Amino acid sequence: MYTAEYHAKSLQNIRDGGVATGVRIIVPRNACPVCQYYEGGYKFAEEAERPIPELPLEGCSDVGGCRAFYTPILDLHGP
Repeated sequence: MYTAEYHAKSLQNIRDGGVATGVRIIVPRNACPVCQYYEGGYKFAEEAERPIPELPLEGCSDVGGCRAFYTPILDLHGP
């Protein structure tokens, strides 16, 4: 399991990269109900209405700890 500091740095790196329009929270196939609930995309422009959850997710019941992670949403940029 990664620490809150690791995830915060990861999110900041995605923001600072200047390419992503948001983040997607990815969870394993066998994730707990809390992680499944928060899985999906979160746009930076919509944060006031739909804040990006902090990882690790509070209430995660995975025995090994929360395994959710951020990935960038790159819908405005591509090859």
